[in-house]
Amino acid sequence: MEFSAQITNWYKKNKRDLPWRKTSDPYKIWLSEVILQQTQVNQGLPYYERFVVTFPSVQALAQSDENEVLKLWQGLGYYSRARNLHFAAKQVVSMGQFPKQYDTILSLKGVGEYTAAAIASFAFDLPHAVVDGNVFRLLSRYFGIEKNIQTSGGKKHFNELAHSLLNKQNPAIHNQAIMEFGSQMCKPVQPHCTNCLLQQDCYAFNHQKVSYFPVKNKKKNSTKVFHDYFFLEFNQYTFIQKRQNDGIWKNLYEFPLIENTKQLSKDNILKHPNLHVWLKEKKINVKSIKSYKHILSHRLIFARFWHLKCYEIIKHPSLKKVDMKDLDNYAVSRLTEKYLHDISI
Repeated sequence: MEFSAQITNWYKKNKRDLPWRKTSDPYKIWLSEVILQQTQVNQGLPYYERFVVTFPSVQALAQSDENEVLKLWQGLGYYSRARNLHFAAKQVVSMGQFPKQYDTILSLKGVGEYTAAAIASFAFDLPHAVVDGNVFRLLSRYFGIEKNIQTSGGKKHFNELAHSLLNKQNPAIHNQAIMEFGSQMCKPVQPHCTNCLLQQDCYAFNHQKVSYFPVKNKKKNSTKVFHDYFFLEFNQYTFIQKRQNDGIWKNLYEFPLIENTKQLSKDNILKHPNLHVWLKEKKINVKSIKSYKHILSHRLIFARFWHLKCYEIIKHPSLKKVDMKDLDNYAVSRLTEKYLHDISI
């Protein structure tokens, strides 16, 4: 039996019951694909369900406030996905309807070749092969492909191979099947090789090289950075700022922050000139200091949150004065969310 037929038959018997597989609505399919980038299904499913309830259509998403979108996304990480999703929703609305052509779908902000192929095939049954991490892994093992999946040449090779294997008459089910098979059977660690239906013709299994594939760049060491945040308590108020740089937390809210490449002593922190731009007091009452280690893809953050009791009104254009009971209305990073949870705010 040919490759596509084998995995399709397996899929029909073993597929997981997921809500985005029960619709041809391109908005909901797109939403699911964006959420599931860098996110496992069990973590992403509750977010998908909340987004569909809060923003039942692409028009509703386009008309929303960015902070509302980021707040709903809070905890998923890779926040550029949410910002791009919001921006692209406005693009779709300006077009009058969700685009039905692959190239137009690809032109939406944040939509790459994989996502465009997924939407085109799942929503419109167009013959475009999906190639995500699951597909890279499955094809590289099955065919014994030693090309680096993170190079342009490697990606081109896998895209061409995936397209040649695609069932052009039923592209949607083929794409769902190959992704599901890679996810559930050909796992990154401890794949189910002993009861795999592709075992007989699998290069990696027959050459004892399953863990070798797929070939990709060596993982870079994480850069260590040190963040000191200041929870400035003034009566029932505190102060936050919107992060403006182009990092992963862009447009999220955070407490006033000092960033360093090394850990500063308590004395150096409390005498830091940046702190006294916000806090024009000679006497500083430190109520508590909480420390966290936060791991990102290429960055290891050692964070301290300084809870300072303030006795003078703070005035600075970058800071927003908010009632502490209203902090939950603002989208923050997972790191800040942990701190707020720990101090029960």
